[in-house]
Amino acid sequence: MPSKLNKDSFSAAKRLDIYHITSLLPAMPYHQVADIGCGEGALSVPLGKLVYRGNVIALDPVKKNLTITRRELRKARLTNVKTSHISEEPTLPLKDEMLDGAMAVFPFQLFSKPQQTFKDVNRCMTKGGWLAVIEWQPAFEEYGPANKQKVAPDVLRGKIEKVGFKFYIRHDLSDMAYMMIFSK
Repeated sequence: MPSKLNKDSFSAAKRLDIYHITSLLPAMPYHQVADIGCGEGALSVPLGKLVYRGNVIALDPVKKNLTITRRELRKARLTNVKTSHISEEPTLPLKDEMLDGAMAVFPFQLFSKPQQTFKDVNRCMTKGGWLAVIEWQPAFEEYGPANKQKVAPDVLRGKIEKVGFKFYIRHDLSDMAYMMIFSK
């Protein structure tokens, strides 16, 4: 189940430049994308607009977050984004090879078994699909999790490569966060 850090992570996700992030993603308008650990939908709405001919599945282990996400989707009048509860972490309620892309923001603070969750993301991903992971910068200390709970870029790369993805590129989004993109 999610930890106390989620509140910091979700409010931090809102501080990121979402449109800068979406501009860096290798997403196409027809892609099927998952927003894993969607929180309150800060990224689900822009992803829904980005893949306007495709679909987004917003997944979160906290039902209250999904309620807020649904409200934001109604305000934006997006019908191509569906929400789903992750009840049995690390297993995702998705079919094999159905995703063209996936996004995860601060997953190592959100999930109790993040590596197993990413292994399941790999199961759901089509060949050539992409995975974007946003994590805390190790040197950032204004707020967020303790330094020992932050994942350094080289460690993140090793963990994601271990479950079957290939490193593609890293972007420093701000002093607070960085994003790494992987492919299957």
